[in-house]
Amino acid sequence: MYGFWLFIHLSGLCVWLGSLVAVGILLSAMKKQIHSADVGALVKKTVRTFNFLTHPSAFLVLISGVLMLLQMGLGSDKPFWMIYMERVGGMVILLFIIVISIMGRRLVKRISGGGVQSASSSISSYVTGLAVSSALVFSIIFVVSGKY
Repeated sequence: MYGFWLFIHLSGLCVWLGSLVAVGILLSAMKKQIHSADVGALVKKTVRTFNFLTHPSAFLVLISGVLMLLQMGLGSDKPFWMIYMERVGGMVILLFIIVISIMGRRLVKRISGGGVQSASSSISSYVTGLAVSSALVFSIIFVVSGKY
């Protein structure tokens, strides 16, 4: 059963991290053309689709990680990399789901409101949030893969 949860964990991580990077690059490119109504509609659709894909995949990473840790049954005698993965990884996932959801809703509202300047700054904030999330996920991958 551990192999199944590992597959779910890594698959969810691929979708989550791939979406973070891809949407960050895509929105950065669209920011220059945000004054166009078509681009504004595309940004809204992109953010909604992104949330639809990444939130469930991040949740799958969290649940499968918890189930794998329970199956390992290590108790309190865990190496640093497992503690880091458990504590920092769980916190990153939960914060990601909450913060990126709020930022996404704010971005969609500002684009719907029609303010080009506020929509542009909101896209910048959203992309920064995605970049910080990506960096945190990469830090977890680095610590876990090196088993520090």
